[in-house]
Amino acid sequence: MTSENRPSPDRRRVLLAGLIPMAVLLVGAAIRIAMRPKRDFDEHVFMNVGRHILETGLPWDTYTRPEAPYLFFDHTPLYVYFVGVLTALPGNSVLILRGSSLVFGLLTVALVFLIALRLRGLGSALVGSVLVAANPFFITYSWFVRMEVPLCFFLVLAIYLLISERFFLAGLAIATAVMLKEVALAFWAVAVAYTFMRHGLRAASMVAIPAPIALLAWLAYAASLDFEQLRSTLSRWGRSAVGDEPTNRRFRIGPLAWTQTILSGVIGALVILAAGGAAALAATFRERIPPITVVPAAYTLLALAASYLMSLKEPRFLIAIVPMLALCIAFVVDWGAAWARVRSGGAVPAGGPGVPAGY
Repeated sequence: MTSENRPSPDRRRVLLAGLIPMAVLLVGAAIRIAMRPKRDFDEHVFMNVGRHILETGLPWDTYTRPEAPYLFFDHTPLYVYFVGVLTALPGNSVLILRGSSLVFGLLTVALVFLIALRLRGLGSALVGSVLVAANPFFITYSWFVRMEVPLCFFLVLAIYLLISERFFLAGLAIATAVMLKEVALAFWAVAVAYTFMRHGLRAASMVAIPAPIALLAWLAYAASLDFEQLRSTLSRWGRSAVGDEPTNRRFRIGPLAWTQTILSGVIGALVILAAGGAAALAATFRERIPPITVVPAAYTLLALAASYLMSLKEPRFLIAIVPMLALCIAFVVDWGAAWARVRSGGAVPAGGPGVPAGY
């Protein structure tokens, strides 16, 4: 390779740094793979529905209640159709589907790295992406037949597109997330409000419109297939929010136990320590914080508040706060510049810290 074709040292450094969080996630996934986890109930259900989509074109679930099959409207439908497509591929469907989750996990980590690199530099990019890649909850679902990690990818992609002011594409990314799982509607509300405040009504409309259209189209289609089953599903969603199921222990989790679950089971010690460090550094150096930080921060607060108010306590509903918190931690301080200041005894590097205007 000639010198003209070689990447510059800075570019090479960025590429090597970007490989670190990827390697962290791959090592975590390899450990999980080595444990040879058996398919759990949800994985059986999704694969069963995907197989029936291939065979009949309809999302029948014959696994949950073999004696009384029903159309699977438990979640918005995109993931089970995605499962159906991958199930049609030759090979071991479990490995293919779990592998697809790992690909989305790697893409999520890469996007966190790229976003933080763009706004805060290499140090913040490395910190934010490693926080996602090393999170045990995220690692678990990166080798799982479920929609949570693809959901995270499309929400982080929406943030990237909002930063780039590609508002309609951001709306499409959010709509995809909503159609993967309905809990993404909370992010939709935050993104629309942020865009309206920062960029006005026209931009907010482009972000807002795709998700409701996609959701209403699915509801209309589901109603045309089996209105009673759809009504039953919506009633179950209502019970999850404010109702009760006496036989389901997830409705019996108190606030203290739920807080412990969130801190230890979802967020994890590493993110908590990094958040404390970020707060201390931000208070010490008082740098300008990118305005886009409002989106992951507000979504995290909204998701956490909703989880306490909801009757059903399900940690999976909160998985997207992992990359959102990682982005907040990467945004609130320039970790590379902060480390340079600490090493130099507090002096500000030449040129000083800065955030690109408009972000």
